[in-house]
Amino acid sequence: MLTAVIVDDEARNIALFSYYLEKYCPNINLEASFSKKKNAIKYLISNKPDILFLDIVLDEGSGFDILDEVGYHDMQVVMCTAHDEFALRAIRYQVVDYLLKPLEIQDLIVTVNKIEKKLQSTKDKQVFDANLLTQFKAVKRGPSERFTFSDRFSIDFVSVDDIICVETHKGKEKTEVVLKEHGKNDYLLVNMSLLEIEKKLAPTNTFFRVSRTALVSINEIKSILRNVKYTVILSNEKKLYISRKGYHELIEFIEKAYETKA
Repeated sequence: MLTAVIVDDEARNIALFSYYLEKYCPNINLEASFSKKKNAIKYLISNKPDILFLDIVLDEGSGFDILDEVGYHDMQVVMCTAHDEFALRAIRYQVVDYLLKPLEIQDLIVTVNKIEKKLQSTKDKQVFDANLLTQFKAVKRGPSERFTFSDRFSIDFVSVDDIICVETHKGKEKTEVVLKEHGKNDYLLVNMSLLEIEKKLAPTNTFFRVSRTALVSINEIKSILRNVKYTVILSNEKKLYISRKGYHELIEFIEKAYETKA
């Protein structure tokens, strides 16, 4: 059994949530619920449930205030709110999921199953999950832009939406452009430097330099893991390392792109 606590400033929401957990999530033991921020803080300072279901807008302040006050790294935090503008801020707090009200039963079940698998796993800690962004608006842009990459033998016309990442290697003059259509270890080899391509893609506001040798589309980031190093996992399962500073800069970049910064 996993233990859980609910914090929501509306009693009817707590009652509904409690019913859902009891009926559809039998492996969850609800040990406490709070409608007042101060009471929740007092309890959570000395008690750390496995899962904290946390509303964002409370009677006083926000759910983020509670996380700052009590420490949350030993808990799996699930934000449950009617406000979608806090999505990226929630990712900064490394929440497991972000559920929008009115709560859907299937979404709750999926989240609980995700937590159970996560707690059973010994793999790297996940600090960013792109699935949290799927319910929010995509980066604003007009019709898909096309870029031309050419060398002595060919001219390639590429849609910006098809680019997963761009990578260069020490000692090599040409640059690898990885597209959605490419299989593992496939790429388009172009006679341009990474810096030239970065300048070309900059106006789209969707590409971020994760290292001196790699540029990625933020729309193609699947997750970021943290163990000894931060590791960016792309949609094609390609892995790229990023520094701690680079991770925070990347989250800032995504916030601006999605226009969800609170």
